[in-house]
Amino acid sequence: MSAYNKITKGVSVVIHTMTISLFFLFFVIFYKPYNIYTLLNMEHAGFTFNATILFCIVLVSTFLTRGGLYIIDRKKRISTQVYFAWCFAEMIIVALFSSLYITLMLREAVSFFEVAGRAIILTVTTLIYPYVFIWMKYEILSKERQIDNTPDENSLIRFYDEYKKLRFVIAREAVIFIKSEENYVHIYYIDKEKNKKFTLRSSMKALEDTLTKHGLVRCHRSYFINPAYIKIIHKNSAGIIVAELNQPNCDTIPISRKYQDAITKLI
Repeated sequence: MSAYNKITKGVSVVIHTMTISLFFLFFVIFYKPYNIYTLLNMEHAGFTFNATILFCIVLVSTFLTRGGLYIIDRKKRISTQVYFAWCFAEMIIVALFSSLYITLMLREAVSFFEVAGRAIILTVTTLIYPYVFIWMKYEILSKERQIDNTPDENSLIRFYDEYKKLRFVIAREAVIFIKSEENYVHIYYIDKEKNKKFTLRSSMKALEDTLTKHGLVRCHRSYFINPAYIKIIHKNSAGIIVAELNQPNCDTIPISRKYQDAITKLI
């Protein structure tokens, strides 16, 4: 996951938590659904105090459950069905913790299960609105981002094999470097934030014009490189000039002296 996506998803956790909690607080205070005013207006603790405590319970519960979802999503992308199930479970958890607090404050005058039933109905019917709103908002933003990230037709590199058959199409921005090896070329690229390789039966000479046209630069007789992924150029322990890439799990790329000046000017 890129640093940008980590920050974006981290911010979304905070936004989700605050939106849900504030909506719950305002809805309870101003709308007072399901006779909740009578339930929360106790002798030793007034309605406003109890509503504020419930707000804190919603805030903490939602933050913890949403944080758990964030951690899981970092390791394995979740499906839409799992996300909806998680949201429902999140509301149930909020309702159960709220019920526990109310039962303790009522000092066992009402059973936990009686309070929990009312709390689940209240929580689900109240929070379903912000959940749907947040979901729709992120769906719209996601579609807009997909449109913005759709590569222009001119930015696509088309790779043909030795028989002139189209084998691979990719945006030039996704190509990290290309390496030739005997009768094959290996295309190293990024797909969904992971480094991948595609092998094509062809030669570097056959691809040279296409790669140069799309902004890739020859740095060695066996390598073309995307300058955008060069982190630094230096000599290794063997005295060979190499390019260190800003992508994980990528070997350094050798740079011939013939191409060193041209590469240096591009970074």
